[in-house]
Amino acid sequence: MTTPADPPADRVTSSEISSLITWMRRLSDTGASRAGPAELAAFQHAKQALPARIAGHTTHGDQPSDQQEHPRD
Repeated sequence: MTTPADPPADRVTSSEISSLITWMRRLSDTGASRAGPAELAAFQHAKQALPARIAGHTTHGDQPSDQQEHPRD
């Protein structure tokens, strides 16, 4: 029996999305003023990076980067 391959490192998983939503909910329930500056900065970075990774993956399709189609001149 074979096991499924791990998703590529740049592919966003549903657990990453779920973790970000959980983190956002916890910060909302606790109050941003009670969170430390390092945690807020880390959350902001994750909040910006995850959609960027999704958009980057969507625009490049499912092909590995070394197999992307290149327009001919």
